[in-house]
Amino acid sequence: MAAKFLSNTSGEFLKTKRTAAFWLTLLGAAFVPIINFIKCVARPDVFVPRYKANVWNIFINENWEVASAFLLVVYIILVTGLVIQIEYRNNTWKQVYASPRTYADIFFSKLIVMLVMILLCFILFNVFIILSGLAINLARPNYNFYSTPIPLMKMLLLSGRMFIAISGIIGIQYFLSLRFRNFIVPMAMGLGLLIAGFIIRQWEHIDYYPYMYGILAYFKNPGLPQDTLQKVLIHSVLWFGLFLGLGFGYSVWRRERG
Repeated sequence: MAAKFLSNTSGEFLKTKRTAAFWLTLLGAAFVPIINFIKCVARPDVFVPRYKANVWNIFINENWEVASAFLLVVYIILVTGLVIQIEYRNNTWKQVYASPRTYADIFFSKLIVMLVMILLCFILFNVFIILSGLAINLARPNYNFYSTPIPLMKMLLLSGRMFIAISGIIGIQYFLSLRFRNFIVPMAMGLGLLIAGFIIRQWEHIDYYPYMYGILAYFKNPGLPQDTLQKVLIHSVLWFGLFLGLGFGYSVWRRERG
């Protein structure tokens, strides 16, 4: 049983080669570090003094500020649609559900592929941050990236916290991508919910709104209770579990309906 599941999951990974999912992951991870590399190399007069206090911590924060607020959520919205809706785009989803695979096999093998792609984006993002910092120092020796230890543990803990914070969005977008056959619909709904989150970000119950969890988990938001971060992480896991249950139930219902 386990060997068959692993084989089917491997097959799902092979399907992603026909999509832009890997290139989107690579671009999504590299975009912010490349922009920060350009600005630091172009304006050392501005950024050398700014980074002098603690070069790596400040540089890591400047990368995560952009990623947590916007790009990470947009990446999840796009990559989820690309990975999950392969059969819809190729008009082969009926063949998948007619194959001798269980509901759970199909549902969780796709989920694993999606989670691995997102984890790969996190790993590459951290790698590109480090490479970008080292490249900046190579181009402009007046920075002190080389002489300052890289806070690897901080990067690991921050990445773990952010992954938990966005898990709710993963569950929601997974469900939407299963529910709607048109790639544009879950993408538009996800982007719409993200934009709406920026409008209501000062709402006192914003910890119930998963599309703002990346911001709430990273930034200190004045006016919100001190335990907001803890609530965000717990609620995100709950949203993830809820929409996985809905998604699995819908997968079973859809197969029964043919």
